[in-house]
Amino acid sequence: MTKLAIIADSSQDLTFELAHQFGLELLSYQIQMGDQHFKDLVDIDTTQFYRTMQDYKVLSTGIPPINEALDLLDKLKAQGYDQALMLCSSAKVTGMRQIYKVLQDQYEGMELFVFDTEQIASSAGLQSILAAQMNQAGASVQEILAELERVRPQTDIYALFRTLEYLVRGGRFNKYKGMLGQILKIQPLLKMIDGEVGVIGKVRGKKKSFQAFVDQIKADLKGAQRYRLAIFSGDNQEEVLLLKEVLANEIEKAELVLETQLTAVLGVHAGPNSIGIATQILD
Repeated sequence: MTKLAIIADSSQDLTFELAHQFGLELLSYQIQMGDQHFKDLVDIDTTQFYRTMQDYKVLSTGIPPINEALDLLDKLKAQGYDQALMLCSSAKVTGMRQIYKVLQDQYEGMELFVFDTEQIASSAGLQSILAAQMNQAGASVQEILAELERVRPQTDIYALFRTLEYLVRGGRFNKYKGMLGQILKIQPLLKMIDGEVGVIGKVRGKKKSFQAFVDQIKADLKGAQRYRLAIFSGDNQEEVLLLKEVLANEIEKAELVLETQLTAVLGVHAGPNSIGIATQILD
């Protein structure tokens, strides 16, 4: 009988507590703040990060070192696992899939599978959680992959950033770099488009942008019978509470609702006071 591990990472807005809750293995991204280097979720917590991030001109992130992924696989193999399904955020915004592909080709003693969620943050995390739950329910890796392929186009993310400064500075929004002066004056509504971060709304003013954000979420969920939600923010509890109030009906009907503060690796690019929600329609 095979023994399958599900591996995710902190770019999926997952913490070690959530990983333990759902039966996931978790790798941590790397963070640079000024001349200091941190391991996400290990050397720095989210509260500390958001309260100090504006003090640093240099903010950058890096994928987990390959030796940490190797150590994790060695540990799992020693525990009797003979298969691992490694889920990554979109290959267009992170190099994690490349690391996994190298391991898939070269690592011996375990059968490795790689799945690109084509998402980032909680919309990737919801896919990893689904895989872990199916694994615990006894599904085969082939059954899990088939369901992930089906659900991936129905998994999305909407985020309201108060500035694109950090996203551009971090190199995740280069095609908009020449428009930075203009874009910084708006409240951009973002989502993943073909595996990349894209602007779907350019609204001026905090209240109008928040309403556009809410309208987009309600439109996405309209008619859905089975769905999951993940609410997140970058140290923005005020608008989280407001979002939960205006989406009370949608939240009540969801099969699963998570609430997180963006992990530091995501906060580097989202900046302070961001808010968002990931949706996963299971119909």
